Amino acid sequence: GCARVALRGRARVALRVAIKKMYLYCMAMVTEVFTPAMFRAMAAKGYTQEDLCLRVGWSRRKIVDNFTMELAAAIEFLLDTPAKELWNFRKGELRALQAGRREFNRMLCSREVIAWARRFPVRELESRGLIASAAGVGTAGMGAIGHNEASATAAATACNSHAQRYESGLVPREVMRFMGVASIVGWQKAYAIAQDTLNPHAYSAWLRVGELQVSRPPADFEIDRGCIARNLAFLRNNAVPYRAGLRRVFVETLRKCDVAVLQVPAFLAAPAPRAACFWKGARPVLQLPTGTASDGDFMESAYSAMGHILYNRKRLSCLVTADKVISSDSLRGVAAMHIAENLLLTEAEECEIICCGRFEEPRCIEYFSRAFHVRPGIIVTRLQAQRKIPAISPLNAFKIAV
Repeated sequence: GCARVALRGRARVALRVAIKKMYLYCMAMVTEVFTPAMFRAMAAKGYTQEDLCLRVGWSRRKIVDNFTMELAAAIEFLLDTPAKELWNFRKGELRALQAGRREFNRMLCSREVIAWARRFPVRELESRGLIASAAGVGTAGMGAIGHNEASATAAATACNSHAQRYESGLVPREVMRFMGVASIVGWQKAYAIAQDTLNPHAYSAWLRVGELQVSRPPADFEIDRGCIARNLAFLRNNAVPYRAGLRRVFVETLRKCDVAVLQVPAFLAAPAPRAACFWKGARPVLQLPTGTASDGDFMESAYSAMGHILYNRKRLSCLVTADKVISSDSLRGVAAMHIAENLLLTEAEECEIICCGRFEEPRCIEYFSRAFHVRPGIIVTRLQAQRKIPAISPLNAFKIAV
């Protein structure tokens, strides 16, 4: 019996030693991949480890356990920093790095990536100066091919026509560089909320334009969700007199609450989104399209996005289109939408309007607008969403363009 106890004790000690050795080995591997130079390059781009893994398209464990030279070329491209500055390569590994760059370049010239790039609004991106145009794409591409001058020169000489710019990989490279991804899988993961839309390429490009306008806040930055909720409730109860100036007051109020509010023109390739929200570090970002919208549609969409920002401590992102609200977490998104609906028009108020039974009369809308201190256009929009009144109705006269 004593021998068995001693044997078990030695087995436990051996197991602990083996676990400790494995832990130290894994930590050494992580340190070898995620070097201080790499962290500095990530900080310059505003990326965290999680962001980097999403945009590369690999999990953190897979990056550490299966680090290859092709992956090094992808990270080099994503961070726009030569691999020699990110890692200390031996002399024999530099040739393998060149081979990894060639593999990454071949991926950019593949049929799948070319077809993916063609679906982006490239002409509009060029006209806005977000990606290099036909005249400057050769020079811009030379800095993004993985710092391989020979490959860049060969690709630049091949872009004599619009089709050749795609086939040579220059346009796909520019699109990936603008989107901040290193693979199609990375794009799908980084912009998951745009994948279930009519045109995920145009919507993700619209979101990316907003991302580039916001910087990551300091580590000690924190928002006051209670203050934001009180201001939204105040806007709802006092929005009637503002009429066409509602959008300006709404934007100024949220910016004073440390919410980054952006107004970004939509792309012509897809219907304009209503609103979106995402996070840049600890800073919430509300992104709205430029142009005018009815006060009801504007408030419903903006409050839907703000409900995701106010939801508990979980950082949710969402995209609001004309027909649905897409959340990064479908289950928590339902709770976030419930918060938004109650901020704008509570369930009890909505039930009281419906139970009235005469909500198709203008005087009924005016009465409830005064009783609940809410704009009549919001009531009309909510009733149309509930299909209590048709989309084309004389009551649309209550809606005001903002």
